[in-house]
Amino acid sequence: MSVTTIKDDYRFTTMLLNKISAAFSRITGSADDRNKNIHGGQGVASLLFSMPFFSPAKYLFLEGQKVLSPLAGSYPDGELDREKRILWFTDTINDLNGPSVTLKKLGWLAHEKDLKLNLVSSLLDEEMTDELPPNFVNLPFLYAFKLPYYNKYTLKIPALVRALKLIRSYKPDEIFISTPGPVGLFGLMAANILNVKKVGIYHTDFYLQSKAVVGNGIIPYILERLMIWFYNSMDEIHVPTHEYMDIIEARGYDRSKMKIFRRGLDCDFFSMKDSGKTVLMERFGIRDGVTILFTGRMSKDKNLDLLLEAYRRLVVERKNVNLLLVGDGPYIETIKKTMRGYDRVVLTGKLEQSVLPDIYAGSDMFVFPSIADTFGMSVLEAQACGLPAVVSEAGGPQEIIIRNETGLVASSTDVKEWVRAIQYIIDLMENDLEAYIDMREKSRMNVLANYNWNAVLAGLMGILPSGNEREIHIA
Repeated sequence: MSVTTIKDDYRFTTMLLNKISAAFSRITGSADDRNKNIHGGQGVASLLFSMPFFSPAKYLFLEGQKVLSPLAGSYPDGELDREKRILWFTDTINDLNGPSVTLKKLGWLAHEKDLKLNLVSSLLDEEMTDELPPNFVNLPFLYAFKLPYYNKYTLKIPALVRALKLIRSYKPDEIFISTPGPVGLFGLMAANILNVKKVGIYHTDFYLQSKAVVGNGIIPYILERLMIWFYNSMDEIHVPTHEYMDIIEARGYDRSKMKIFRRGLDCDFFSMKDSGKTVLMERFGIRDGVTILFTGRMSKDKNLDLLLEAYRRLVVERKNVNLLLVGDGPYIETIKKTMRGYDRVVLTGKLEQSVLPDIYAGSDMFVFPSIADTFGMSVLEAQACGLPAVVSEAGGPQEIIIRNETGLVASSTDVKEWVRAIQYIIDLMENDLEAYIDMREKSRMNVLANYNWNAVLAGLMGILPSGNEREIHIA
């Protein structure tokens, strides 16, 4: 076969795959070329259509390896005798959630330590920010569309051959995948084509999230079947907590592939600052009294209706209790309407990360009633800043706290239990200050002892901190 024929076949394959991808994208709405082809149709439908697309695309690539030989196949012998190279794929690098914050932190630390870990996503020009580390890889995309119920986020369909050529140039040894969207699915396909280890990170329980939004219909069931297929296609499934290992194993995920995904925190940044109360008063108008804090995405799966009802019952007897809600999301307008007239309820919207330690340190307790969190990064941040936490018994956050020592666990369906738990910590503040301070100090010590980036990053890169192995020192 001549070089000219190879080039022609390569162009044809590129055109064919791009047209297939574009066809699936167009199902959701008409293209708007002047707006970078961002669709306003039903994003769930597009996601469902795009997922099965990647499987036949993989076989098309594999059948065409003779044409695409510069892109496909394993690396030559001897190339892996070097420092491990990891590419980490995600659809939500800029979202306001724990996984996005975790990934950006890992990216920056890897850059500072000159480790071969690159974050991979697909962003519009206006979505590129200074918060992204220099080792960020931006995939070229064909189409993008808004998600229903969360139209502040835009999913992108990668331009397959161009994106694969870019990924191949990094010569990854392992591919980590955080999300099952188009970028994550492309990562799965790329790992299969390049014949490298693929690791799925189970950050989010999409099944419970979708049930909270749309109820018990066909969509949560379909999403869960697709998630099981996605994660069971991996060589390893990294899960944040043992609790969630049990939960997803019961649903059909392969337990033999599961490992714990360790998290870390910058405990110099998240610490017990003295300036917190002043910041809350001067910037957010928080009055004297008790301040209860929630941070995270404002959405139904966070079980905020239960928290709001617990607050309404609490303030019947206690008039000096503030409720500070930090974050943004599709439920924020509903909360504003629901809590109209409660002048001690403050919604801040999305805030810069630099102010978060003061907000945590200036509050008196943290509450996290979520029913669908696999871990709960906000809980970890709050504990590092010395905040006792009340968390739900559903999911992973209960494994972050030490029950009855650094916080309390309450039923995700029992408002009275939440009122009692919050009231218990307030009573400690007012009647047993020494016990309350001890709870705050133990909260921080728990994080310092069990969640450090040094161990997390060393484990990911296969660097053992013992003997003659190289150590990573992270402040």
